Amino acid sequence: DAEPSMDLYGWASIEADGLDGTTGGGDAEPQTVTTLEQFSKLAGDDTPRVIVISGTITSGVEPISIGSNKTIVGEDRYATIRGGITIDDSSNIIIRNLNFEGVWPIFGANDTIAARNSHHLWFDHLSLWDASDGLLDLTEGTNYVTVSWSKFFYTDPDNPHRLASLNGGGAEHVDTDTGKNKVTYHHNWFANHVDQRMPRLLFGQGHVYNNYYTPSDNSYAIGVGVFASMLVENNYFKDVDNPHQFMYPDRRPAYITATGNIYDNTRGNQDTGAATPDGY
Repeated sequence: DAEPSMDLYGWASIEADGLDGTTGGGDAEPQTVTTLEQFSKLAGDDTPRVIVISGTITSGVEPISIGSNKTIVGEDRYATIRGGITIDDSSNIIIRNLNFEGVWPIFGANDTIAARNSHHLWFDHLSLWDASDGLLDLTEGTNYVTVSWSKFFYTDPDNPHRLASLNGGGAEHVDTDTGKNKVTYHHNWFANHVDQRMPRLLFGQGHVYNNYYTPSDNSYAIGVGVFASMLVENNYFKDVDNPHQFMYPDRRPAYITATGNIYDNTRGNQDTGAATPDGY
């Protein structure tokens, strides 16, 4: 019955890499945008800004680039970015109170949100749906991230890429991801037709707590592998397959601690402890 918190918890709050947590545009004067041109101009540099999205802004084929030191919020519950945004080599960004609608099967941005080689990101009170690839993909060593109070879903079960949130691009990305990929997911709802990656974590350290899982046609919910460790705590899994499982357990070690979770009519893996393949 608790009201949704507007406070920052988890890895994005940590003092590291020259930042004392994630503050976004801070107390900069809010600026309202209604067009792609306005938004792209204000969002693309590293000047601290608070940008308010009014109405629907469509990205087109290429995602909208977001620079450092930004708070981007919706004016109201209808504020939407259709297509996608990209965060590359940037830091100290808050994205809040927005809808992100993907463009599958129409050609456009692959991910509704994609972050690469970035740090101190807070994604809060979002609805993300119908990407042609991933809804929220964090790769190339993206670090110190909190994802909170957000809903992930798909409307078409025939979409072959119903993927929620990737942390780490692949098992061989040792150079970019070692010591990175520190993420927290809390109070999110992984809903209709999400197939997998709720989230998937490679290499990093994750805390996934107080989330709600309801996609009854999924393949797995949480995946952990390749030197990653995760605390899976106080989540509610309802009607889902494989609530938490190791990724590539025959190839690389990983670790899962699961505590306080509710498994309501679930099936399959609830992996915990250490995955230790031969040679480790």
